[in-house]
Amino acid sequence: MNEYSAIILAGGKSSRMGRKKAELSFSGKTFLEILIDKLETLGIRDILLSGYECSDNRVRSVYDICKNKGPIGGVHACLKEIKYPHALVLAEDAPFIPEEFLKRLIKCHSEGQQQITVTVCNGNLQPLVGIYDKCLYEKCEKLLSEEKANLRKLILSAPHKEVSFTGDELLIRGCNTVEEFERMSLLR
Repeated sequence: MNEYSAIILAGGKSSRMGRKKAELSFSGKTFLEILIDKLETLGIRDILLSGYECSDNRVRSVYDICKNKGPIGGVHACLKEIKYPHALVLAEDAPFIPEEFLKRLIKCHSEGQQQITVTVCNGNLQPLVGIYDKCLYEKCEKLLSEEKANLRKLILSAPHKEVSFTGDELLIRGCNTVEEFERMSLLR
């Protein structure tokens, strides 16, 4: 996967969970370790971690250039730093997204001319599971100057393709509460 980097968004406050979601564990591995292992299985070696310091030498930690802007701030900062033209973007709290679906997402992006390939589940756009091209850095920067910048605005302002995920939406959008974490663990 020599044309793809990966961005793991981990800059959230995790206030509803009560602790950092990247550090949640399942079967002896943290969510972050599960995601990194999955990305390496896909052949992705350039892995950036947005908004979180980690001692794992398989990732590079990157901090937002524009503070307190949410996920678009993390994507913006990481797009500036990725080594390859495309970045698979995932959230720290969705480690059980099926590898086969990620392969399908990458295949759809590689075969098209779009700048973004994003997941849709049950009719809901899932901006935190997608592929964003490095060339979107400047468009992100422009959007960040607006009051309510977000990834949805970025997606709608660029050529994009939507890919449907038919599994449980919790696997795609991640968990925000202890109850969702417990339910997600059962889905695994």
